[in-house]
Amino acid sequence: MSRREFSKAVQRAALARAVGRCEGALTDGSRCPCSLQAGRFHYDHIIPAALTEDASLDNCQVLCRPCHAAKTVIDLGTIARVRRQRDRHVGIVDPHRRPLPGSRASPFKRLIGGGIIRRDTGERL
Repeated sequence: MSRREFSKAVQRAALARAVGRCEGALTDGSRCPCSLQAGRFHYDHIIPAALTEDASLDNCQVLCRPCHAAKTVIDLGTIARVRRQRDRHVGIVDPHRRPLPGSRASPFKRLIGGGIIRRDTGERL
């Protein structure tokens, strides 16, 4: 899936909607007070482009550089989590992942007395 960028018409409409101010939300829920300066703002996907192909005006916001950097950090974690969930859902596993020692996926079992046996044969080690 390739990244869908905003068209010029969408960028113009988003900039007009912003009325010269950053559309980012602060942690208290209020709007960022920064004014937009030429060349010092970014067009951002509200729902990350890695999760959706929506490049419409509804998914576009104009952010100042600090707000865009802060949102990108949050988006990277969200994208990674969604990818892990999708992989788990369809059964994709890392072939190099090793089971934790003593877990049910491990071929060995630790006994209460401290001994170790092989799960499949019951042979003491």
